This record gives sequence, structure tokens and C-alpha cells, in this order.
Amino acid sequence: MAEWLRGGDPGRLATFVASCTERMAQLFTGLRGGDPSRAEDVELYLEVLEELWSPDLAGNVFAARIEALQEFAELQPSEEGLVAVVDIYAFYGVLCMRYAVLCRATGDAENAVRCAHACLTAMGQLDRNISQASFFEGEHEYQRRMMLDAVAGFGSHLQLRNSDRDVSRERLLAVNSRL
Repeated sequence: MAEWLRGGDPGRLATFVASCTERMAQLFTGLRGGDPSRAEDVELYLEVLEELWSPDLAGNVFAARIEALQEFAELQPSEEGLVAVVDIYAFYGVLCMRYAVLCRATGDAENAVRCAHACLTAMGQLDRNISQASFFEGEHEYQRRMMLDAVAGFGSHLQLRNSDRDVSRERLLAVNSRL
């Protein structure tokens, strides 16, 4: 998959990272949305997510977002590290977004690889914490399907996004079951 991403054109990479981020979005918005002190972060996350689905937006739009994302609490160094379930999965939602934005800002496919890896890592961790779960396998299949669909064309972004939202909701429900 990494080779496909490294050889992908900017439009395919844009759709790929938007799709990955959409599948991770509710892990951030759903876990942080109830905290009034994080309302601005949730709003920014949703704005950037919307921008990620616009393949024609120039890299400078995303370059302007990088600094704001770097200020999110999830990306700040901490002596304790991440130990709470909510913090861990919200972190992965932000990390995925960070790499997606970096990919769009720079055009560097390595950031798309990192975005994909963040999704897989989060789902692997979720599998280890929920018996008989197959989130890692599911994420791997979504990413593989994105590569196969790229050959024939992506079809409807709306259909893909709606499917990704459903996946994201399932992930949030699984994480909430651990709380």
C-alpha cells in the first residue's frame, strides 16, 4: 500500500487521506464534543475535515491549518503520556488529521503513508482491547479498497464519505463500550 501511495497522484492522495480522516473523525469529535473547553477544537476539526474533501483546494489552505492543529492538547508533550481510553483514541483522531493536512499542504505522499499507519495502529490497539474485534482488518480492507477503486476511478465522494461516517460511528460506539 505504501508504494501505491508514494506513486499516487495528488487527487487520489487527497481522497485517500480525507477518507482515512473521516473514518477516524468521530473518535475525536465524539469523545471531545461534550467538553465545552474543547468546542473550538471540535469546530476546527470539522472545518478542516470538510476542506479535506475538497480535492481542488490549494496546499496553502492546509499549510495555514497545521499550526492550529499542533496546538491541540492531544499533540502536546506530556510526562504522564496517554493512559485514559478517551485520550488515546482522541489522539489517534487528531494524529490522522495532522498527517492528512500535512499531505495536502506539502503534497508529500509520506504523510499519506503516516495517515494510513495512524489509522491502522489505532484499530490494532482497539482490537487488543475488545475481544473478538476486527477493526484492524476492517481498516486494512478499507485502505486496500481505496487503492483498487483508484484504478477505476473513485466514483461518488458522497457515497464514500457516507460509508466512512458509518464506520467512524461504529468505532466511536466500540470505544464508548470500553468507558
